Amino acid sequence: MSHPTRTPVYGLIIVLTIGFSVLTSPLQARIQLDIIAKFRNAEVELDVVTVVDSDVEASKSKVALLGIATPLRSSFSFRLAEWLSLIDLWSKAVKAQSDSWKVIGSMTETETSDVSHLTISAGPGVKFVISSSQKGTVTFVLSKDDMAGLEKALYRVKEFFSR
Repeated sequence: MSHPTRTPVYGLIIVLTIGFSVLTSPLQARIQLDIIAKFRNAEVELDVVTVVDSDVEASKSKVALLGIATPLRSSFSFRLAEWLSLIDLWSKAVKAQSDSWKVIGSMTETETSDVSHLTISAGPGVKFVISSSQKGTVTFVLSKDDMAGLEKALYRVKEFFSR
C-alpha cells in the first residue's frame, strides 16, 4: 500500500489541534481557517472547521477538521474522500438511534505524523471519539436536538471541497 507524501498543510493541522488561537497575523496571509459550526455539550465542544493553505498545490490545499475540545483538544483531518465517508457513517448513525450505544464505524486519519482514529456510535444521540497515541482520547456526544445543525455543517463542508 502506498502512502501519500506529507504536505505543509498537515504540519499546520498539528499546530491547529493545539489550539485555534495559534493563527496569528504571519499565518493569516496564507492560511484561511473557517469555523463552520460549534456544538457544546456541558464543557465539551465539537468544532467543524475548514482550512485552505494557499502555499500548496490546489489539489491539496483544502482540508476539513472535526475537532473535540475538552481540557484536551484533538482533531481529525479530512480530504474530500474521507469527508464523504464521514457523511456515510453519520447517516447510518442517525438511522440507528436507540437507548443504548452501538459502534457504527471508524476511520483512520492519513497523511499526518500523529495518526488519529475516529469512532462514531449511535444511541441516544451520536457519539464521536477521537483517539491519538500522542494526545489521548476525547469524546463528544451530540444530542438529538443538534443533529440537524451538524448535518447542515457536514454538507456545507462537502460544498467547500467542490469549489
